[in-house]
Amino acid sequence: MQDIADKLGISKGTVSLVLSGKAKGSRVSEEMCLKVKQTADEMNYYPNEIARSLSLGMTMSIGVIVTDISNEFFGNLTFHIQERAKKYGYTVIITNTNESLEEFNNAVTILLNKQIDGIIFVPVAGGQKIVEKIMKRHLPMVQIDRYFPDIKSSYIIVDNYKISVEVTELLIKKGYRRIAAVCYDINLNALTERRQGYIDALNRYELLDPALIKNINYADQEEEIKRAIIDLKNNPNKVDAIFFCSRRVFITGVKYMHKEGIKIPEEMEVVCFDKIDSFSIANIPINYIEQPIKKMGEKAVDILMEQINGANDITQYVFDAEIKHFS
Repeated sequence: MQDIADKLGISKGTVSLVLSGKAKGSRVSEEMCLKVKQTADEMNYYPNEIARSLSLGMTMSIGVIVTDISNEFFGNLTFHIQERAKKYGYTVIITNTNESLEEFNNAVTILLNKQIDGIIFVPVAGGQKIVEKIMKRHLPMVQIDRYFPDIKSSYIIVDNYKISVEVTELLIKKGYRRIAAVCYDINLNALTERRQGYIDALNRYELLDPALIKNINYADQEEEIKRAIIDLKNNPNKVDAIFFCSRRVFITGVKYMHKEGIKIPEEMEVVCFDKIDSFSIANIPINYIEQPIKKMGEKAVDILMEQINGANDITQYVFDAEIKHFS
């Protein structure tokens, strides 16, 4: 900044005002602001973010932890979080856990060491103690997609139980009686509530067959989903439909349905929990559950910013999801 000031014959303070965006309303003319910015570009000036964060006491960055960035749901969610954060002048550091406690712990440690101003995260099963590390720092945080009930903090989720009941009842009302479910065997409320909604809806109509519930281990999911599809195909009593409790399970499941020659929907109807953009070109009639991803991401950032600005309120939102149909 001193070099720019010397070249233009002005004070370093004037250069600082312009480059920090604070010159508006000061005595610095628009012409001089333009000269400062042009000279800064010519001299390849970049602000020292470390020095700036030390002077402000803030890094103007937030952390985001998701479980699987390759999952379309989490990819879209982080996109909307980033876009909203930009409007507040914040950058976003994104990390991925693969449903691993060790990776969740590493992600939290890395973000804390980077002195982020707040964190939005998707919980990993068994990760309560790790979250306590964030709370001990008194760092603003928002849980998203899932939450730990024993931890008092803000969260953004959808009503997984309610929409799972609704979609199961939709299949029943279409005349299906043998309805299977393929779900991750992960002890987190978003996933357990989807399974429980399916179970309760079938119990209400006295249609539940526990043998049609396929609980999938996340680490061995490819092989376990394949085995689940083969088991359902070979069930002595024909299976009418399958409720896939997440996007990734659905994609793998449908792949093996095709390999096993199962025609959709003629032989088995399918339902996916989450929208998949490629549905539109798949030419298969599919019911799916659409979550309000944009609204969830934006609200998470809004709540986090309120906390960063000093709010102490715990804000918890439960949004409704919708059943949609591609035909």
